[in-house]
Amino acid sequence: MNLSDIFTNDSQKPLPKPNAVRRLSGDDGPWSPEHVRGIICNPCYAGVGPYPGLVPEAAWVHAAARTIHEDGAEQFLVNMLEMLRESFEHAHLQFGEVEDE
Repeated sequence: MNLSDIFTNDSQKPLPKPNAVRRLSGDDGPWSPEHVRGIICNPCYAGVGPYPGLVPEAAWVHAAARTIHEDGAEQFLVNMLEMLRESFEHAHLQFGEVEDE
């Protein structure tokens, strides 16, 4: 198997739009379903990258599996990529990054 076998014509099919929102620390506003989805779809809450785990890994995995079952794998993955991009962008701004010269 090679990459062309993996990436088939399905890649031409449009993806769903993200429907998860990253809730920023210190946000005292009301929680929305999109905020809850943002936590469930963000593996950083289970401890990824510079982020310590805030929920047990098993709890995150079970909630993610339930969400995949309810919303579909493509929707979950689109949301997860969006949450990871935002989380690592925030980490870059917060912790900085050493660039190669």
